[in-house]
Amino acid sequence: MTNRPSEDDLDFTKPAAVAPPTPQQLETAQKEAASGGAELRKAGYYIAIARRATAKVPPRNGERHSLLVVEDDPDLSNLLAEIFSVAGFEVRRAANRAQINAEFNKPVLPDLILLDIVLPDADGMQILARLRGHPRFARMPVIMMTGKAESSDVKAGLAAGADGYVSKPFRMSALVAAVNLVLGRA
Repeated sequence: MTNRPSEDDLDFTKPAAVAPPTPQQLETAQKEAASGGAELRKAGYYIAIARRATAKVPPRNGERHSLLVVEDDPDLSNLLAEIFSVAGFEVRRAANRAQINAEFNKPVLPDLILLDIVLPDADGMQILARLRGHPRFARMPVIMMTGKAESSDVKAGLAAGADGYVSKPFRMSALVAAVNLVLGRA
């Protein structure tokens, strides 16, 4: 049996044209980014924005929610895996394009993606845009987690379709809360 990609598979090794956000998406993202800036001033060092799910997202595997952590720092990836495992999640990980491709082309997709923007051989914003442009992944919840915390960065992530934006360094409790909110578990 060969593992040949089907037309439904997503391949990040090939460049793709991505449509820019609509004016309405930019306006909504600007409002959310502005509120994130207020949170940054209040908290002093981090942004944690998440869109509340309209309904509880059921686990795709029927048992417990699965997260795909896309993070190239092995120490942070290990810590996130440990924290979310203790919180009751199944955790999958990817750190580069090849691993990202492998995870997105597995039969059971993750319920949510924690996506770093700066990766060694990929750009998280481009990955998000590709996900949003693919019918199989368009509605999959994605939370950006990154060191980029300027209002323009937050706006870009939210306008591109992220369901949340958490800046590094982050409080683990804020990241877990964002994931729970986006999955309707809060």
